Amino acid sequence: MTSRTVTDSVGRSWTCVTELPATERSESAQGRDVVLSCVTASVAAPVQLTVGWQWESMAPSGLARLLSQASPAPRRRD
Repeated sequence: MTSRTVTDSVGRSWTCVTELPATERSESAQGRDVVLSCVTASVAAPVQLTVGWQWESMAPSGLARLLSQASPAPRRRD
């Protein structure tokens, strides 16, 4: 499993993980999109995001921007 943490423009810290089967981790996985499951404290459910196979080297601000666009509004803290 690979994970990465980024902070979006409103200060939410997102942790994204993908779990690839052993066969997907090989060189044959190059060029295939992957699905990330990303969580943050202020959003109730994980956000699923499809990204390119080189997502681990993507700029943190780019990944955070994609998450901000895909995420629902933050839940209210009472």
